[in-house]
Amino acid sequence: MTDLAALWAARRLASRGLEVDIVTAPVLGSALRWDHRVSREGDASYRLDLGDGRVLSSDQLFGVLNRLSWVPTERLDRVAGADRDYAVQEMNALFLSWMHALAGPVVNRPTPQGLGGNWRDPSMWTSLAFQAGLPASSYRQSCAGDPMQNGSRGWSASVVTVFVVANRVVAPPIVPAEVRDGCLRLANNARNALLGIDFVPAIDRGLEWVAASPIPDLTRGGEPLIDALAEVLES
Repeated sequence: MTDLAALWAARRLASRGLEVDIVTAPVLGSALRWDHRVSREGDASYRLDLGDGRVLSSDQLFGVLNRLSWVPTERLDRVAGADRDYAVQEMNALFLSWMHALAGPVVNRPTPQGLGGNWRDPSMWTSLAFQAGLPASSYRQSCAGDPMQNGSRGWSASVVTVFVVANRVVAPPIVPAEVRDGCLRLANNARNALLGIDFVPAIDRGLEWVAASPIPDLTRGGEPLIDALAEVLES
């Protein structure tokens, strides 16, 4: 597992007395049994018998911090052949469906735009930031440019991250109230229960918005972020 921020969050949540299980994409992909059913009325159920003996079932009630960003394809790689791309799309649809049957609080629920929450192109994030009233530079991209590099000016060392967790704002003291309010509007408009929103210092206007992600670096939020996550997952 390479999601070190998720491992850190799991340890910190466990230190608060929460019962924590880590289920990675490869563990899901190697499940011994899948049973997922959707009725005509839209009621859904699931049962996964994992290879290590654990069982995930819709009969259980638990909170989920969802950091899944890709569908496990190890089995498909071995057997799908020329139909691999089609099979991957079908597997993505299966994951999207059974994860929507999770009964407890889920941060973030999967969407057609991403298994770990609503992913968007940088241009769309910029548009949403403007709509939320956040200070942001205009987005520009040419046919020769890399959209993922737009606005990247070597600012990673000075970045300030604001987190929104189910209408709770976690931010450093230097973030003014109007920016916190704008971050809450952005997260609500983006329809993500958890959103990390990055700013950099700007000479003429305090902080400038540069990026947002539904799978942020949780370590930047420290203990206040863990407190907010624990409150949501236990609700």
